[in-house]
Amino acid sequence: MTSLALQQAALPANVVFERRKLEIDGEDVFRACGVQSTPTLVLYRSTEEGQIIEVRRHVGGANVETIESLLSDI
Repeated sequence: MTSLALQQAALPANVVFERRKLEIDGEDVFRACGVQSTPTLVLYRSTEEGQIIEVRRHVGGANVETIESLLSDI
């Protein structure tokens, strides 16, 4: 459901979507990001100082409206 919604959602030009798979990336990547269940959508932003910070997080399946709401006001 979430994968299809990501394909259908209107993503702003400055948004890059990166998909991670536990079977490929390993548990260490998921632990480092604080992901405890899948699917989890995490929105990060880079600051002017070059730091990467988490802006928003959604745990569980997401539809188009949820994804577009997560991306609003970025």
